[in-house]
Amino acid sequence: MKGLQKCSKRFQHNGTLFDITRIPNFTKYSAVKPISEELAPYVVETMKAFPSRSKHVNQQHYYHNWEVLIKSYAQKKPHPMSLTQLAQYYDDSTKLTKQKIINSGKFVREELSIRMAHKLSLLQQLPFCVVNNFHFVQVYESYYNIFERFRKFPQIQTIEDNSRFAEFSSRILRDFNTLNLLHLVMGALECTVLDLYPQDKMDALLSDLLRARISRRLIVEEHVSITNNYLSGKKENKLVLGDIFQKCSAKDYILDASRACQRFVQDMYYDKVPLPELKINGDVGLKFYFLPIHLRYLLYEILRNAYEATTKEFIRKGLNKPEPIVVTIIQNRESFLFRISDRAGGFPYNDRNIWSFGKSKEKARESLSNFHKLPGLQTVSIYDHLEPNENAPSVNKPYMNTSLDPLDHSSFTDMGLQFEKPLVKLLERSHRYKLGVGLAMCKVYADYWNGDLTLHSIQGYGTDVVLKLGNLMNHTSKLQMDRV
Repeated sequence: MKGLQKCSKRFQHNGTLFDITRIPNFTKYSAVKPISEELAPYVVETMKAFPSRSKHVNQQHYYHNWEVLIKSYAQKKPHPMSLTQLAQYYDDSTKLTKQKIINSGKFVREELSIRMAHKLSLLQQLPFCVVNNFHFVQVYESYYNIFERFRKFPQIQTIEDNSRFAEFSSRILRDFNTLNLLHLVMGALECTVLDLYPQDKMDALLSDLLRARISRRLIVEEHVSITNNYLSGKKENKLVLGDIFQKCSAKDYILDASRACQRFVQDMYYDKVPLPELKINGDVGLKFYFLPIHLRYLLYEILRNAYEATTKEFIRKGLNKPEPIVVTIIQNRESFLFRISDRAGGFPYNDRNIWSFGKSKEKARESLSNFHKLPGLQTVSIYDHLEPNENAPSVNKPYMNTSLDPLDHSSFTDMGLQFEKPLVKLLERSHRYKLGVGLAMCKVYADYWNGDLTLHSIQGYGTDVVLKLGNLMNHTSKLQMDRV
């Protein structure tokens, strides 16, 4: 050591004196601009092997994940279920007995753990650059949170145990995990902009995760429903599909969606803007069993496109009044069809882009910007709920790490968690937040319910959108819950 201490800290080469103790300035060799002091803490956070505030992804995660999730739960197969089984849980009767409710709770506890394990395994197989995206990290953390909470919930032996489990399940349906739908779409959009994953594979991945999400929520919601029925004194489920499905009037839902679309257009332009006339033809008296929120979402998103395009065409051409929008209702034994026809000049995108979540980079960036502006969303991070400490540094403040571009959020206040029912909030959004994923989402939901969504457009004339929904009363024995 003494010899080293005596070593000269300077040396001379070709007449130039060098100081070897100075720290080299590597920035002159780097093509990357120096990181500002304000942004540095957030960049460092994204470069860590484990998120600082995670309760699930930490130094022990690999071993826990391998032993518990991969070698145990992921080896079990989910149980495909029919709609009848969803309402009756493998009991052919419609009677609500204490043992039936307890068995239902046991099934949901185990089934949700298995299904979450399979989706976590799917996410783990994605390229690191994809699953390390901020929004996919939020989804991964949330999924692991759900997996651990269901897995660790005490065994259900009594009706009191099940009541606690039903309340526990309801909380999961209402807490920060409800943001997964939005984070999945935002993650896909960011990956599109950054060329991190092929678009066709991303669309398939998103469709898979969204279908699985529908099944999980239906299983939990139906169990909570029959638990509440039993505790309130109801002893029988008279509806074949269970209480969460209702008989819906096609005309009423179309008119309700139309009124919402009219408000949307008035908000976009002005209160007295001329509105297209809505004509409803065909089987106007149709009533059928369906999930109300899904029907509302599907009809609203499709009609909103027709109303917006028709009003724009009316203004562009300077017409006396907007062209009418015609909805034709058709039913047969297997399905119900809604054809929404407009004369708004046709659809500008090619067939492939219509059903993609990403579309072009420009469209993806525009949609992403509007997602980040949704009130109540940009202030919520899963870590704020996993570790509720006001003094803890939040990885999502400022909001740069949730966006590709710095945005001005000075006009927003912390509105808390505003997305208890994500589809409802998407329906209620202002025209300022044009997300560009409505048709892609509708395609997934229509496909889930044994239907389809197609679009036929004539450039310069108009567009027909055909929504097909399966007749659930003829599919009660189909393994509908197989979208795991």
